[in-house]
Amino acid sequence: MSRIPAVSVIVATYNRAKLLCETIDSILQQRFQDYELIVVDDGSTDNTRAVLEGFGSRIRYLYQKNSGPSAARNAGVRHALGRWIAIQDSDDLCAPNHLECLYGYAKDHPHEAMVFANGSYLSGSEHDRKTIIRPATSRRLAAHGVKLTDLFDKSIVRLQAALISKGAYEAVGGHDETLRICMDLDLAFRLFMNSPVAYVDEVVFFYRKHEGNSSRNEELRLTENIRVIEKLLAQHKTAGAVLGEKRVAARLAYRYYRLAKGRRKRGQANEARSAIRQAARLRPLSVKYRLYRLHWALF
Repeated sequence: MSRIPAVSVIVATYNRAKLLCETIDSILQQRFQDYELIVVDDGSTDNTRAVLEGFGSRIRYLYQKNSGPSAARNAGVRHALGRWIAIQDSDDLCAPNHLECLYGYAKDHPHEAMVFANGSYLSGSEHDRKTIIRPATSRRLAAHGVKLTDLFDKSIVRLQAALISKGAYEAVGGHDETLRICMDLDLAFRLFMNSPVAYVDEVVFFYRKHEGNSSRNEELRLTENIRVIEKLLAQHKTAGAVLGEKRVAARLAYRYYRLAKGRRKRGQANEARSAIRQAARLRPLSVKYRLYRLHWALF
């Protein structure tokens, strides 16, 4: 490339050749065109390479041995030329206004670590709403700013709807390569604790639900979510004071409760009892957790 693009779009993919073309087409059809597109093939065993060859010089293709999505994203950022990074999943779609909207804000606010926006569901309304972030919440975030409690309570950040300063990304060490599902939440926490984060009330991507979504692995999602919260509290002592002991305990306890229910359903009785004990320990006054613990101990 003969010049430096404003934005580097990173797509990490693994065995999604059937969905990848539509994703890449949605990026190539952006109204904002001052970008490069880097696709990192994380060791795919399907015909991903052949599919990507069809796009020719419109993309930069990188291949690596399968190392997980976080490692693939980090590899893409290392090769990125742009000052701003847009990280896209290989199964979702960018809205035509994606880069136009986010870069339009970022260029006027160069000291922000990240600006993110809303998304909608490709298949129609989910959870009684059309957008991932509820409209009232979206308006509030845009008007009053993003707080740590916003990130913590609902895990609202989707990197498919974000633009990240490459400098800020590198300053916090990029993605945690030990995480395979909750890496977006972990990165959002670390960016927020180090630099300003902003929000724009716009829909900029479309989320595709399908059987291949990594987030459908509930056991891994919940255990990683717990790890990410514990990591936040360990690395940033002020986070616990801002969030409050009750809020932290309630969120952790609920995740242990969900773990316990899933494990019991799968016949993992000892593991289920261990998880419900953790929930009851965190919320000792919760009648529900105490009853579950007693019932599962007896039966």
